[in-house]
Amino acid sequence: MSIWHKFRTRADGLGARLMLGMGVVLLPLALLSFAQSMASNRLAESRMRAAILGETLMAAGPQIDLLMQARGTAMAMAAGLPQWIEDTDTCSAHMRHIVETAQEDYSFVGFVPLDGQIICTSDDKPFDVQGNAWFNDIRTNPRPLLYVNREGPISGTSILNFSLPVRDDAGALLGFASVSMPHAGFETRGIANTVGGDRPLTILTFDAKGEVLTSTTGLDDVARALPSDRPLGQFVGQGGNSFLAKAADGRRRAFAVVPLSEGNLYLLASWPADTLDDEGMLSNWPPFAFPFLMWAASLLVAWLAAESQVLRHVRVLHASITSFARGDRRVRHISMAGAPSELRDVARAHEHMTDSVLRDEAYLENVIHQKEVLLREVHHRVKNNLQLIASILNMQLRRAKSEETRAAMKNVQERVLSLATIHRELYLTSGQTDIRADELLPRIAHHILKIGSTRERRFDLDLEVQDIRLVPDQAVALALLLTEALDNVLKHAWRGQRGVAAVRVAFTRQDDGSALLEVANSLAPEDAPQLTVPPTMVPPSDGFGTRLLAAFAAQLQGRMARGREGETYRLSLRFTPTDLQAAEERHCCDGPQSEI
Repeated sequence: MSIWHKFRTRADGLGARLMLGMGVVLLPLALLSFAQSMASNRLAESRMRAAILGETLMAAGPQIDLLMQARGTAMAMAAGLPQWIEDTDTCSAHMRHIVETAQEDYSFVGFVPLDGQIICTSDDKPFDVQGNAWFNDIRTNPRPLLYVNREGPISGTSILNFSLPVRDDAGALLGFASVSMPHAGFETRGIANTVGGDRPLTILTFDAKGEVLTSTTGLDDVARALPSDRPLGQFVGQGGNSFLAKAADGRRRAFAVVPLSEGNLYLLASWPADTLDDEGMLSNWPPFAFPFLMWAASLLVAWLAAESQVLRHVRVLHASITSFARGDRRVRHISMAGAPSELRDVARAHEHMTDSVLRDEAYLENVIHQKEVLLREVHHRVKNNLQLIASILNMQLRRAKSEETRAAMKNVQERVLSLATIHRELYLTSGQTDIRADELLPRIAHHILKIGSTRERRFDLDLEVQDIRLVPDQAVALALLLTEALDNVLKHAWRGQRGVAAVRVAFTRQDDGSALLEVANSLAPEDAPQLTVPPTMVPPSDGFGTRLLAAFAAQLQGRMARGREGETYRLSLRFTPTDLQAAEERHCCDGPQSEI
């Protein structure tokens, strides 16, 4: 059995059909589960984004507090500077006190007058900021301003500067209160707010151009914490935002962007995705994976249920039924432990059926045996009766006076003995309903030639008889025809110089379904001297044998041909063997047949 045939057999089986049916039934539930999973994922993603943004605001709290502190300091300076600017020493002393109180959170505190000449500073050094872009911008448009300068003009380092206009009581602009914070302070503030002991969180700041200003992990390693497909300048002017993306190192991370000063300074928090609470949403599994696994598990459960409750028991029943159908009559117990009650009922019905069939077969075999014994006995008695008739004829033959009477009685006696021989061979064959030609015909041929053999007349028999089954009617007619043909062989076969005549008997099956009987014997050459046979050994021919051959051929519904072929005389008969069932129907419906 080929693999493809086995696959088709399994695919057409009960298990496959149950799985297909369950798959169709459960498919709407799987689709509903998929839709619910998608909705849950969207809700989880929304909550996750809010959580990331909240966590980022909490982590960026120190930086935001520092900005608020700088704003408060500038506001306090703007309130007191109108009283201090007249006394440079007092003003500078206030500035130094503010820096000392801030504990290095500020790199510069001072008052910037409208002429750009800074003399009230925390450093006691005058500075000239005329021509500085920041100063020109704030003087042209006085406002609170958070300014990012990567190279501070006073400190020479990257700073965040918060400036606030200073006005007198009449509202006239006097200058600006300026507070500068080093970016290094942002890094220091961020260290204490990382998640976990191994600092998985990275917090960095960038300006409106998308350039990174500070990073809690250092500027040298900052690229590994940035989104690989989104430039930082893309987030300028968008407000707060959170998203999931792959970082430059290929790992999946969660990002949150918080504007510290809209249009000037932004904070980016980069989180490893596996540190968040909702790991299911952030896993690599697609949304349909769980519904599909549930659907596949349901199909597997359906198949296992069918296998355990039905299929394995059906296979046991199938093996038992197939074995019985193939002729195995050994009674075996069918184990149906754990099978449903319906299958147990089927198993019991199968056992009852096999018991009934075995009883019927035993009864039929006994009947057939009795009929065979009876038929053998009939053949035996017929043979004995025919031999008795032959003996009576022999007694009458010895009392006959004329040669013509003696020859006629001798002819009848030989035919009676031939019939006795046929019946003897019939009850010696293995079958009685149908008869094997390869058992019957060779026995008759050997027996007839043995009876007709003498010291002066011997025969070399060549047999070729195939196993062809015949009904009794055809077997008897064919045996009688063969006997009559061999009787002609005894009369006419040429023995040659050695006294041995060649005889061939063949009975073979033909391609068209018919059977062919051939009886051939050697003939004397036309120029050979004729050998005479005593009339007591071979009765004279009166044409009666020819009529018998034609009658037997007609009874077999065959076509007979005979004649000389060179130095061989050949008789052939072609007929179609009758099927046993057709023969029984003919006997049943046609009534008794005519006898020869």
